[in-house]
Amino acid sequence: MMDSPHWTSDTPIETGWYWYRERSRPAMMLRIDENRVVDSQGKFDGTQATDLAGDWWSAQIKVFV
Repeated sequence: MMDSPHWTSDTPIETGWYWYRERSRPAMMLRIDENRVVDSQGKFDGTQATDLAGDWWSAQIKVFV
């Protein structure tokens, strides 16, 4: 049986795109690099993902290029 995706305070550990939401703010998509640093434009760029106090969508977002 597979777990269904859900919001969690656990920071993702794999490189990829994830939805992130701060308390009382809309969700935004962030990319986490291999060093667990946010690699996305915006206010969180260069921030260690574990330093963010919001919730993460547990499933990695598939981005097609």
